[in-house]
Amino acid sequence: MADFTHFLKGIDLERLPKKKYKVVKHILDHPDEVILMKTSELAVKLNVDTVTIFNTCKEIGLKGFLDLKNRLKKSGVGSPKPVDKFLNEYESGSSTDEAIKQGLQRDMEMLTGTIERMSFENIKKASEAIIHSSQTYIIALGYVGNVANYFYSIGRQHIPQMHAITEYNGMLFDYMGHFKKGDVVIAVGFDKCQNQVIKALKKAKDKGAFTIAIADSEYSPLLKYSRIALLTSPASNYFLSPFIGALSLCNALLHCIVEMTKPHSTHRVVAYNKLLGEENVYYND
Repeated sequence: MADFTHFLKGIDLERLPKKKYKVVKHILDHPDEVILMKTSELAVKLNVDTVTIFNTCKEIGLKGFLDLKNRLKKSGVGSPKPVDKFLNEYESGSSTDEAIKQGLQRDMEMLTGTIERMSFENIKKASEAIIHSSQTYIIALGYVGNVANYFYSIGRQHIPQMHAITEYNGMLFDYMGHFKKGDVVIAVGFDKCQNQVIKALKKAKDKGAFTIAIADSEYSPLLKYSRIALLTSPASNYFLSPFIGALSLCNALLHCIVEMTKPHSTHRVVAYNKLLGEENVYYND
């Protein structure tokens, strides 16, 4: 896949009209999906006409959509992955079984794809910035707010200056007024990123905060305003799948923060577990 992917990534997306930009970006983000689609299906998904898809292929040096699919196939897109072999050994007995199998398979692919895109260096830089921040704000609106709440819940023990921003308008605007140099602002956005998240990250950058984007595409509008990008594997067709990669990134950040702040982090965990015992939090036989 490498040669053809490099060819596509060499295209200057900024010079393309908006609709053609959308087509090329989708091909880059979802090659395994595109290779299985008809021109008409891709057109419906992207809300463009089939002529736009054909002209886009021509503009980037291809003969048409079929030529695109053939090149993707020759580059290895659509080849069986180890996870496919693992799950294919499971015999589906009904449509419900098949749905469960596909859900598990997508989540496993998401995790594998996220690991492949993960930058250890960026995780270390992000962790250092969070540790030394005056305040750390995690912006994730709507259903994506679960990512902010999760990172806040696992991180607050070690980073007490952490805040999860999950509500539009009032809550977001209140926190935006506090952004300043020395803060870390993390913005989370997937396939259809909310405008308020983009504007908030821009505001944070303008105010001198250290900005981090958690996104599923290197062409996400968030990356324009982020100092560091932490990328998950894209999965726009599956409502919950982006969470698998994003939550794994949160876990990786926490592990890195704990390691970087030893022995203090270890002492905090010991004190926490001691408190659990003293307060008899969990049921014991």
